[in-house]
Amino acid sequence: MKTVILLIDFFGHPVFGGEYINTKRYIEIQKILTNTRIDKSKLVFAVGGGWEDQKLCELERMAKNLDFKFHQYPKDTTFDQLKEQLWLKCNFEMDTKDTQIIVGGCNTGGCVIKASKPMCAIDSYIKGYETTIYLPMCAEYEQPGINDTERTMMGFAEVYKQIRDYKAFKIRIETDFNALNIPIRFKENTKEVMTRVYSVEPGADGDAV
Repeated sequence: MKTVILLIDFFGHPVFGGEYINTKRYIEIQKILTNTRIDKSKLVFAVGGGWEDQKLCELERMAKNLDFKFHQYPKDTTFDQLKEQLWLKCNFEMDTKDTQIIVGGCNTGGCVIKASKPMCAIDSYIKGYETTIYLPMCAEYEQPGINDTERTMMGFAEVYKQIRDYKAFKIRIETDFNALNIPIRFKENTKEVMTRVYSVEPGADGDAV
């Protein structure tokens, strides 16, 4: 399945967060960029904003050097407009039939989940895309709390409320990178290949074919 990694307001408000919350989501992008098994033709990063974010700009440079597709979309872009942009600029065809959207960014209980902007997890679900919120790629700064733990708990509570209110129960919430179903380049099992090559089927002269 093709994958759009949708990063919404990724920079956020780092002055209100600790070192861990300000670093974790960038490491998750690096985890993708350094995975040599990923099928780069079937994956694209779609980033809202980010021009003021030095870390994200550096990750964009790394992504392009590694031949990953990395597209920064203008503010207030809709899913229909993103589909057109990705086709024109990245030669990437985005379709509800074969494309999943993995959402990350800031804030988890705000722009990531809510339909307060043209693109978010709820709107992705409504459009018919298979949708996953990947929590390690998210951060919460806006919810009330005295530290990152409290704000994260409040943010996740808001995520649950929004999923319940929109009856968007097919939205997946993941913390495990291996559960994201990111497209992997096909690599035949050597044993299986050898079995096919040396399997004996009788031909006209009785030899293997």
